[in-house]
Amino acid sequence: MHNPYDQVAYRTFPRRQTHPDRLAAIARFFGMKPARVTACRVLEIGCGNGANLIPLAYHLPESRFTGIDLAAEPVARALAMAAELALSNIDLRVADLGDLGPEEGEFDYIFAHGLYSWIPADVRDRLLAVCRERLAPQGVAFVSYNVYPGRYPHQMIREILLYHTRALINPAERIAEARRLLGQLDHPEARSLLEQGDDSLFHDDLAPINLKAAVSRWHRRADQWFR
Repeated sequence: MHNPYDQVAYRTFPRRQTHPDRLAAIARFFGMKPARVTACRVLEIGCGNGANLIPLAYHLPESRFTGIDLAAEPVARALAMAAELALSNIDLRVADLGDLGPEEGEFDYIFAHGLYSWIPADVRDRLLAVCRERLAPQGVAFVSYNVYPGRYPHQMIREILLYHTRALINPAERIAEARRLLGQLDHPEARSLLEQGDDSLFHDDLAPINLKAAVSRWHRRADQWFR
C-alpha cells in the first residue's frame, strides 16, 4: 500500500515551537537544567522532507540530529538537501517508532509536530513511550495536537468533506471534490480551508484519523512532556 505522503507531497517548514533554544527556555521556567542547545542530541519524529530539522542541523553544527519518517520520498528529498549542504551531524532515515530501541541512546530534545492527532491510538501510545524511554535526564519532549473546543467548527466541515468524498480513491479527485464542496459552503471555516494548499487539505482534513483532545484533560498531563 502506498504511503499517502509519497502520493501527495506535504510541504514542511521550520517550526519555531520546536527549536531546542525555545524548548530549553521553557524547561528552565520549570526549574530544569536542559542540555545546551549548542551541544545536544535531537530527535524529530515525522521529519518529512527535513525542512524543519535540516536548518537546525545547519545552524547548530556541534549538535546531533536524527529524523525519522515512514514516507520514503520525503526522506529521500531530505537526504539530498542534507548532502547538498554537506551536513555531517544529521541522520535521516525511513523508520517506524518501533525501530527506536535502546541502541539509539538518549536524546535531549524530542519533537513530533503535526503527528499525534493523525495516528491510531496504539501508535500514539508508542509515541509517548518513545518520549519516556529515549529522553535523557532533564530532556524535553514537544508533542503538538488538536484540541476542543476550538476544533468543533473545523470538525463539522471535515465530516462533510469525508462523507461526500468517501467513494473517491484517487487523491487528485478527492482534493478536487473537496474544493468544490468547500466553495458551496458559506462558512468562515470553509473559506479558511479553501485558502490552504492541496497538501494540507488532503493530509490534514481528508485524513482517516484526525483526533481532538479536551484541553482540560491535557493540561493535567503537562508534566509528561518533561523529565
